Amino acid sequence: MASDTFHPFPHLPLEIREEIWRLCLPHRVYELDQPIERFVYEVLEEEDDNIPCWLGKTSRSNVRPPLLTRVCRESRRVASATGRWVSCLEWCRGAWSVDGPHDADWKTGNAIDHGSWQDASRDIVHLNWTSFYDTDFVPSMDGHPLTLLAQEAKRLNGSASFMLNEMLVNIGEEEPYDKPLPRWFESKPLREGRQEDLAALKLLPEWMVVMRVVVIHLDLGRAADSGLFGLLGDEIIQVVDATLPLASQLYELAEYCERGAPAVTCAQDFTRMSANDMDAMVKRVAFKMFHDHEIGKRLRPAIMFRLCTEMCNHIQHAETEAQCLD
Repeated sequence: MASDTFHPFPHLPLEIREEIWRLCLPHRVYELDQPIERFVYEVLEEEDDNIPCWLGKTSRSNVRPPLLTRVCRESRRVASATGRWVSCLEWCRGAWSVDGPHDADWKTGNAIDHGSWQDASRDIVHLNWTSFYDTDFVPSMDGHPLTLLAQEAKRLNGSASFMLNEMLVNIGEEEPYDKPLPRWFESKPLREGRQEDLAALKLLPEWMVVMRVVVIHLDLGRAADSGLFGLLGDEIIQVVDATLPLASQLYELAEYCERGAPAVTCAQDFTRMSANDMDAMVKRVAFKMFHDHEIGKRLRPAIMFRLCTEMCNHIQHAETEAQCLD
């Protein structure tokens, strides 16, 4: 009987076995807060039928320890060399590495507060929050959002991402991306509060700006076999540079999975922009917000892909789940 087991593995030198374990560790997205579907998909509270996926499910899957922590003692030791579990109690006592500032007017109450696995050498840190969140949640954390995000990124591997909508909200108007800005715009003074945003963006040499969220509804086995979610299929959430081939591969997989479903509760919009158009959009919005060309050079457009193994957008699954809740 054929077997995929590599029997000589235990006889390899320890340093080679450890390197193999390290290569299997996922590069994941450490979310500072949970996404709110109504804001991600821009729907009203009474329009839940227009939400393609309940994103909290992928957030809960994403914070679990990697599979290597459950293979054997040796793999668990390798995973724990750079990663650790931050419990809910520890988080509440101040697991955030930042000492401040706590004098800004940013507050949010949708934090992931049930604990999470964090890998300091591999994880990119992401903020789902935008100004819209303030209207819906009871305050629980203080501090300037981008400053906190930058300081958390420095504690990890230096990589951070935030939502494009945060800049669009601050501009507060429809953006004509295809028209040049007038020359007088460069001398226009910044609005109140944007100096702090600008200072925060200068804390990191590079930021990923998430242009949109795409959910891939696929079972874990096939997701792992695709090789697009890490070697073991546990890169549940990924923020991918829009210029990389991986972005196109994940887009195509998301479309394929949705087309292959018997029926879906709400279809996703898979309309794409070119990487050049997305880059131009980000730079234009940044300049219009901060009147600073240098800041635009620090921003890279990205797509967030989320793997939902619960098939929550399949009508049959949704009906079964509703019956279980009744």
